[in-house]
Amino acid sequence: MYDINHGIVLFNDSDFFAAHDFFEEIWFECERSEKLFFQGMIQISVGCYHLICGNVSGARSQLQKGITKLKNYPNGYYKIDLKSLIGELSELSIEADELSGSAEILMKKIPTIELIN
Repeated sequence: MYDINHGIVLFNDSDFFAAHDFFEEIWFECERSEKLFFQGMIQISVGCYHLICGNVSGARSQLQKGITKLKNYPNGYYKIDLKSLIGELSELSIEADELSGSAEILMKKIPTIELIN
């Protein structure tokens, strides 16, 4: 397993572009069984980056792709509360459909990645 704490800090600090780069570096070298997880982390980071840049359509697309991949992993994978994260990102994605063009409102609803002890 990789130490992903720095990537989580980047994501939680809303540095989504850097979080994307961090998770992508791991994705290049990780085992096949972890590829979808890191692709999911990359895609949710990209989705949130699109959102803060005002690209609601791109955000929705990337969030949905990332959510689909992260659903393949159990809650607590890499100690991440995936159940909450997926739930909050799913709500954000639905709201992105409903509030298309309202990036400012949606940005305030971007969740943080919480860990399970």
